[in-house]
Amino acid sequence: MARRMTLTYGPRLTPSGRERPDFVFYLATNTDVMQFYLFDEPAEDGSTPWTLIDQLDRAQLQGAGDLATAKLFAKRLGLKSWTYVRI
Repeated sequence: MARRMTLTYGPRLTPSGRERPDFVFYLATNTDVMQFYLFDEPAEDGSTPWTLIDQLDRAQLQGAGDLATAKLFAKRLGLKSWTYVRI
C-alpha cells in the first residue's frame, strides 16, 4: 500500500532561509498507551470525521510536514487533548 502524502500548509523555509528538515508529524492521544488519529485532510469547518487506531501505520495516517500544520489539523478536528509524534 502506498504511503499517504504529507501535507504542509506553512513555508518550507525557516526564517533564516534554510530548508526545514524532513520530519512528519502525526497526531496521537495524550495517554500512556498512545493511539493515533486516523482522518482525511481536515476541512476548515471542522466536519472531518476521525477514528483511533492502535498502530502507527504510515500508509493510513495523514502526516503533517511541520508543527504548525499538525496544530491546524488538531484544531480543525476539534481535538481538546493530543500530542505530536515526530518521525
